[in-house]
Amino acid sequence: GEFLASRGRYKEAAVLYEKAAELKPRDYELAVAAATAMRQAGRHVEAESWYRKAVSLKPTDARGHTNLGAILHLNGKYREAADSYKEALRLQPNDVTTLTNLHKLHSVMT
Repeated sequence: GEFLASRGRYKEAAVLYEKAAELKPRDYELAVAAATAMRQAGRHVEAESWYRKAVSLKPTDARGHTNLGAILHLNGKYREAADSYKEALRLQPNDVTTLTNLHKLHSVMT
């Protein structure tokens, strides 16, 4: 999966990362890798599912909440995205990426 993603072959990478994450369902990093590969492959609904899985595995990791917020934003679930971004900021205040994403989200919502 990693090799294929590095070559821009995201659809193929997504399939392999998903298989790996299914084989190790408690592995946070594999859940994030599967989610990221799904997002890169344009499979946003499935990416959302994997980012939710990642957050459930490691709920105190701000990065997971930021990633979930970003995919929810892409999927048009703005209120849920805002909640995810706010949780990420609670865990890691003043994170530039999360603050930027939240600002972009507010621009879309108003």
